[in-house]
Amino acid sequence: MFELVSFLTDVMFVPKVDAVFDGSVTYHDSCSGLRELGVEKQPRKLLATVEGLELKEMAGSDVCCGFGGTFCVKYSDISGTIVSKKTANITATGADMLLAGDMGCLMNMAGKLKREGSTIEVRHVAEVLAGMTDGKPIAGSAK
Repeated sequence: MFELVSFLTDVMFVPKVDAVFDGSVTYHDSCSGLRELGVEKQPRKLLATVEGLELKEMAGSDVCCGFGGTFCVKYSDISGTIVSKKTANITATGADMLLAGDMGCLMNMAGKLKREGSTIEVRHVAEVLAGMTDGKPIAGSAK
């Protein structure tokens, strides 16, 4: 079993994608993807081939979002502090969209961004790589 983007780049040797995105994104490295599976350069390699996309790296892109499965339930105060720091870093990039490859992370960060009133769209990286965004962010979809 492989993580999707790692499979595309490391197993299938996909050099580029045929997608268009008119906007900026930032990318969150999930703990399991980064630390357990070694997924870091692969999504950035493919995102660099998306026509019109600007990647704005966030400070602490490799830092946990605070979800961690049941961690966010057992230690909700700590989890809340961690995700607050993460969303501050996301917002500071000025990116239109947040991407990641882990659905737990995406739900956690999307929920926090929504509660903060952010309009930053949150999507799985596969949606942008597959050209499923009509080439641009959906305005206000994080609300």
